[in-house]
Amino acid sequence: MEKSNTWRIVVLEPDPDELNRALIGRNLSPGLTAFLKNLLKTKKWTRKINIPSGHDDVAAVLVFTTSLKEGGLEIFSELHVYFGGKTIVEKWQVVGETERISLLPKEAFSAIDIEKVRVEGAQVSVEFSVPISGGNSSTLGKTFDFSVEESRVRIVPHPLLEHGFDRHRITRPRPRNHRW
Repeated sequence: MEKSNTWRIVVLEPDPDELNRALIGRNLSPGLTAFLKNLLKTKKWTRKINIPSGHDDVAAVLVFTTSLKEGGLEIFSELHVYFGGKTIVEKWQVVGETERISLLPKEAFSAIDIEKVRVEGAQVSVEFSVPISGGNSSTLGKTFDFSVEESRVRIVPHPLLEHGFDRHRITRPRPRNHRW
């Protein structure tokens, strides 16, 4: 993967014009440029784009999606990780189709925020903060190995649930630099 001398790009609540302004002076790969533009076109609730410094073919993007099912509305947060022409998407269920939204804590609807994206060889590590009660947050991380994983979509537990938090009682604060 070619490395370049560039700066980190973070775009919040992007639209196509804002993305174009953020990319001025940055020479991204054609594949990454097409990925970002397609994501903005097809995913109307793109929340945050993070392109690490020194890399022109890597990005992590947070997206909020909904799906109307027979039993009700499903709500997901999605993490799209692009690396060298491949994409891995993790869908984190926020609300299942039969859950009553009014019974869930407000933290379940707070945005997960990408903090850092790092590349080592064919592995992309994404650190993100997740909201917990009392206005606090916890830093979690995921590593995606593009040398063995194909482009795909996988539905996994919400990071709050995956790491032992109770969806209906999110109360255990973790130090900001805590590693899982």
